[in-house]
Amino acid sequence: MAELRERQLRKLGCAMGGDLGPDSGERDRRPILRFSLDGEAVPGHTVEAGVLGGWLQALQSAVNSVAYALDEMSLKHEAGPVPKRIQAVTRLLSGPIFASSYGMVLEGSAAPALAELPGSGSDLLLDRAINRILDIADQAGASPEAEEAVLDAALPLGRRAMNHLAELSDVLASSGTSVSFTWESKATERRFSRLTNGNAEHFRKALKSAQVEDSRERLLGTLVGGSRLRGFIELETSDGRVVVIRTEKFDVTQLLATYTQHRVIADVHMLTARSPGGREHRSFLLLELGSDPAFSEG
Repeated sequence: MAELRERQLRKLGCAMGGDLGPDSGERDRRPILRFSLDGEAVPGHTVEAGVLGGWLQALQSAVNSVAYALDEMSLKHEAGPVPKRIQAVTRLLSGPIFASSYGMVLEGSAAPALAELPGSGSDLLLDRAINRILDIADQAGASPEAEEAVLDAALPLGRRAMNHLAELSDVLASSGTSVSFTWESKATERRFSRLTNGNAEHFRKALKSAQVEDSRERLLGTLVGGSRLRGFIELETSDGRVVVIRTEKFDVTQLLATYTQHRVIADVHMLTARSPGGREHRSFLLLELGSDPAFSEG
């Protein structure tokens, strides 16, 4: 069966690569997401229309909202729709069906990459969003604290993305369906991930049962480090805790150059999620950073 599946995937790749007419070169450049559904709602090689429609809609909404949360050029707020430019480069298009319990190919949008907006190209932002969703899905299989791991991974994306991810897992959990993913793009050669019905229940429970609160907080401490690549700074508070605060990647270098090893005041947006087990998960987003005047005067 594995050999048959591999041959059919190779045939699919050939068909998409060279036998589709004058636009085949453009198709070669598109990222590809293959998904395969199996379980109670997938008898034989068919799938209930309501499950498939709900799954595709939830998947697209989750990709859009996660991409919005990851996009460096977007203001970090929860209100309003996902910007059209992000929808354009993260749109998934239905492609061929392939042999499995029920398998479908989704192609990335053909929207042109915007070189002047880092992270907004059709392969870049979509790739990051899909990989982050698969990262969180993989956490749902982590035991024995799968639900806590899902919350830790999803919380930095914000309330909007968490809600859409919960809807995505709900389609699987409520229909007794599992899904296998294969993701390929210019940035990701090939990645495989599987979210079983049981793990989808962990995923859903973690995100739907958590009590999420927003607040604005002021933190005092010493700036001790950070990462431009990952978009965060590290603040050591007076009690020895090191708080990781997300910020725009392009601001990290200047913030570190100006404030490293200095006492600072950080105004942050704090998102707190309380799991059913009683643990608190916190995510911090930088709003404003400045020197601590009390320390300077002292």
